[in-house]
Amino acid sequence: MNEPLNILIVEDSEEDAMLVIHELCRGGFNPNWQRVQTDKELQIALNSQAWDVIISDYRLPGFNAPAALEIAKQSQKDIPFILVSGTIGEVLAVEMMKAGANDYVMKDNLNRLPEAVRRELRDAQVRVERKQAQKLLQTLASNIPGMIYSFVQYSDGSIAFDYISFGCLDLLELTPDQILENASLCFAQIHPHDYPGCYAAAKESAQTLKSFSYEWRLVTPSGKLKWVQASARPECRENGDIAWYGVLLDVSERQVALRERKQAQELIIHNSLHDPLTDLPNRTLLIERLELAINRAKRLETYRYAVLFLDLDRFKVINDSLGHLAGDQLLKNIAHKLKTHLREVDLVARIGGDEFVILLEDISDIEKAIQITERILIDFQTPLTLNDTEVVISTSIGIVLGTDEYSQASDLLRDADIAMYQAKAQRRNSYKIFDVKMHTQAVNRLTIETDIRKAIEREEFVIYYQPIVDILGDGQSKAGRLIGFEALLRWQHPTRGLVLPREFVSIAEETGLIVQIDRWMLYKACQHLANWKTKFATHFPIKVNINLSAQGIRQGNLIEYIEQILAQTGLEGDCITLEITESMLIENISQTIDLLSQLKSRKIQISIDDFGTGYSSLNYLHRLPADNLKIDRSFVSQMQQGNRNYQVVSTIIALSNQLGLAVVAEGIETPQQLQWLQELGCEFGQGYLFSKPLSHQTVEALLTNKILHYIL
Repeated sequence: MNEPLNILIVEDSEEDAMLVIHELCRGGFNPNWQRVQTDKELQIALNSQAWDVIISDYRLPGFNAPAALEIAKQSQKDIPFILVSGTIGEVLAVEMMKAGANDYVMKDNLNRLPEAVRRELRDAQVRVERKQAQKLLQTLASNIPGMIYSFVQYSDGSIAFDYISFGCLDLLELTPDQILENASLCFAQIHPHDYPGCYAAAKESAQTLKSFSYEWRLVTPSGKLKWVQASARPECRENGDIAWYGVLLDVSERQVALRERKQAQELIIHNSLHDPLTDLPNRTLLIERLELAINRAKRLETYRYAVLFLDLDRFKVINDSLGHLAGDQLLKNIAHKLKTHLREVDLVARIGGDEFVILLEDISDIEKAIQITERILIDFQTPLTLNDTEVVISTSIGIVLGTDEYSQASDLLRDADIAMYQAKAQRRNSYKIFDVKMHTQAVNRLTIETDIRKAIEREEFVIYYQPIVDILGDGQSKAGRLIGFEALLRWQHPTRGLVLPREFVSIAEETGLIVQIDRWMLYKACQHLANWKTKFATHFPIKVNINLSAQGIRQGNLIEYIEQILAQTGLEGDCITLEITESMLIENISQTIDLLSQLKSRKIQISIDDFGTGYSSLNYLHRLPADNLKIDRSFVSQMQQGNRNYQVVSTIIALSNQLGLAVVAEGIETPQQLQWLQELGCEFGQGYLFSKPLSHQTVEALLTNKILHYIL
């Protein structure tokens, strides 16, 4: 039975392509093939299906094999590339092989082609299996203590490491990159007295292919003497190379028999009281120290202490975008930073994912705690380098001054946590000192959560609409034309009156209730719009912008729900624009792009809200199927010609023009702001200069009176 083969042929001659196919059929293949002649055809074909091999002529009209090879490499699909030519010389063939071609066959010797294809298919499978093995190795390395490695002695006598885990940082005081570049750095650490025995054991393992197991002393770059034990399994490869896969462990304690039990006990105690990642004290040790401080404050009238509760701002974004290893390294760096600001008597503990607590002992007054807090906040403004990327991490800090009124460590942590959340709500990279009012606010927060649940059941939420205006105009219409509305959520509370989103949305997001509110708002806004379209058909097209929360956009059935609403209200997708905040876009960029593409296919427009306030989404902006950028009101409200905010707005507008996106400026409140935005080429705007948010009844009155233009 012939072997199936998906083959992509880069060839301008159909006759030559058929010769290739004929030879492959003769060689036992059953080809499924496609012939392309241009770079565009090649790019389309590469994305149309999976190919087993690419066979390319060297010269085509307007195209050649080097260009085809480069396109294939950019696709990152690792498809074997075989050159088949009748005119290429040996020099060009060698150049192609250096550039990444896998083989070349002369057209007058096509009988060699089937075996060349089989060989490259085998090599491609080996590469896939090797990548899978590397991934498995990395997973194992991240879950065991110590250091694992893959070491190779090549048939020519040279040596190298194929892989080494991050455990080498602690064990050998060398980075994996240093060892991968220069394997001799490891062997240079072997104690001179132990080198002959280690070498003999390795040589015997290579000759007999028996497991390598040996203990020796090494001296690290810092001068530490360690005993290590290696255990490795050798394997002889087809080309004669010998590879060892093994583990290198620090076994120094075995050489100090009298201290072994004590060290083991100390280690157990240490681990039970310290965070394994940062090696900082954990919650258990922190509670012990807090209880000691509480008791001391009750005994000594002059004793003062303070508790600082720190939570990193937007740590999840960094963790998701740069990876968990980078996130772990960041936490280690933060732990080191915090320790540099403390005295011997103080303590810093890690009590959660990105939460740290500092106990300041024996301080004179609250001013001392504030001084240390401010130094920490300033230090955090210094960029850190993670995975060759500079990041700036900020923190929100809550401060509690310990008094003899406290009797429980949990009460101290509760109040410090409350103050921290107050700081985070106020602004990032700031601190708050706890007072009794904050505890009352925390209780009120719980009350609001309960009220939100009731509000959903009782349909107490309402929608207000803020006009969006064409502030630039074009050849067909003057500036000031009403183009649509942004739907804004409000809560008609039975006792508090009209409540703005800033007072309840964050709580709704934390509890997951925001998803139900999102769904209600989508339906209600579409219902209003459909009603206006029926009553005021001559005023259309008018769009409504509807905000989606992070939880709302991650719902698996979002597309189906939107389709259902559009069907029920009789609207087309081009009647609505969905606003998505910049920060939520990069949490799962591939999934987000797929979702937005599905929405776009239904004619629904996408607007990126609060642009400029997120984290590094510029890296992904060109890939997002968006229509509009909304400049955050914080930039517009603080614009002064030539200042930083002005430059940010100018840059966003220029970037939007380059990407073909429309720009909407939020929060326009003065004629001067409007003038600057018009001069910069901003197309659309909204804000109190034009209109405050309106109830849907007021919008109907506005449309009834045909107020569709604003005088600018």
